[in-house]
Amino acid sequence: MDLDYKIWTDYGKNRLYLVIKGPISDEAAKAAADKTMEEAKKLQPGFTVVSDISQAQPTGSKGAIEIKRAQAFLGYLGVKRIIQVVPRSDNGAAKPQGYPAANTVFSIDEADIILDKSA
Repeated sequence: MDLDYKIWTDYGKNRLYLVIKGPISDEAAKAAADKTMEEAKKLQPGFTVVSDISQAQPTGSKGAIEIKRAQAFLGYLGVKRIIQVVPRSDNGAAKPQGYPAANTVFSIDEADIILDKSA
């Protein structure tokens, strides 16, 4: 499976969405990080992020660096909250990846419900 990613903003909700599926090469990780930062610039401080990398598989050694670069930039821009979609483990628990301080959910819809209630 080739890398498939979609990054978009919801201006009304002041929210950034990031969905990555498939193998992530170093080049693809950089492109996704660049696009994430470009979209985040369009939002107001206090924005929220919903990140779904539950079906992503890093293949290069620099992918984690790109994720950290994008995370630092989001912090610089004033991200208020990050919710990460994660896969379920065999026992049904969340398996966090990427953003260590993020809240975790099992779907984008679940993240939207949580964020919409707290807005």
